[in-house]
Amino acid sequence: MYNTPMPIQWIEHNGETLLHIDVSNLGDDHAALKTHLESLVALLKTQPRSSVLAVADLRNTHLSNNALIALMRNAPFAAPYFRRSALVIESNNERRILLDSFSFVIKRLPKRFVDFESAKDWLAHEVTPESAV
Repeated sequence: MYNTPMPIQWIEHNGETLLHIDVSNLGDDHAALKTHLESLVALLKTQPRSSVLAVADLRNTHLSNNALIALMRNAPFAAPYFRRSALVIESNNERRILLDSFSFVIKRLPKRFVDFESAKDWLAHEVTPESAV
């Protein structure tokens, strides 16, 4: 049983409020990932749709079948709340193919980055509602 709260926090970057979802270094702990994703969806439901700028850090988290199932089950519930989203993850062909498969579940895939600072910079630029369409 996991008693640790979802590792999320609101952070400020270049004058913008971003939701930092830190599920890095979970390794093969897909049960914790599932719990964290369910907590994330509950938090997002307290926000207006299409309002959240979010950066998720998945580095050093193994994307096993169980992890992918947890991500795909929760993605349709979380996605409507994101105005823009970024994903920090190691870059390799296998991960690219796996993550591209999410286009069947959600309309807009998160933009991928290999480092956290670049992801935050991208989110904090051009965030007016008109430019996010």
